[in-house]
Amino acid sequence: MKNNGGSGCLKDLGLVEGIIRAVCGATHLPVTVKIRSGWDESQRDPVGIALRCREAGAQALTLHARTRTQMFSGQADWDEIARVVEALDIPVIGNGDVNTPEDVLSMQRHTRCAGVMVARGAFGNPWLFAQGQDLLAGRPKRPDPTPDERFATALEHARLALELQGDTRKTALEFRKHFGWYTKGVPGAAGLRERLFQIDSMQQAEAIFSAYLEATAVERAA
Repeated sequence: MKNNGGSGCLKDLGLVEGIIRAVCGATHLPVTVKIRSGWDESQRDPVGIALRCREAGAQALTLHARTRTQMFSGQADWDEIARVVEALDIPVIGNGDVNTPEDVLSMQRHTRCAGVMVARGAFGNPWLFAQGQDLLAGRPKRPDPTPDERFATALEHARLALELQGDTRKTALEFRKHFGWYTKGVPGAAGLRERLFQIDSMQQAEAIFSAYLEATAVERAA
């Protein structure tokens, strides 16, 4: 960003167009673009930016309806997504403040976007995608995962991280936040997170999950 890369490009739309045209000229594959609504409020023009991206050759566009200076503060303006959908003849994907399956349906109905992009809302909750698809298709939403399912998925995620990054203390420390997200909503989540945030290895996390499930099984049987 400091070198006008990433979202910094939004301060120089000529550069944005040039990058898109260069990429389109270098590949036979469809080129897609993800943007924010502008760099800041003084340069907030999502429709204008989107039209320039389309003119440069973008074949689909995702809009995160916040400015770069907003970061993740405030509320994403879904009305802006709707205006871009109306202005463009290519698929528009909406992004911003999609945290639940119900948000997926609400955004699609509000904006008529061709697709919904989920970012932070999926942290610790990969089930959001299937549940959102259920609602979009007019089906009853499938049940939320049980603690057993949550923990099994969390540990599988952890195993994949170990394969990619190596079985080190650093990997375990970085993964603490993921375990915290996976425990959201389970009974006794606060105490569980407190223990998970102190792990030095994935084996410790597995032991904590096993102890939790054993304790809850005893409680149910009592």
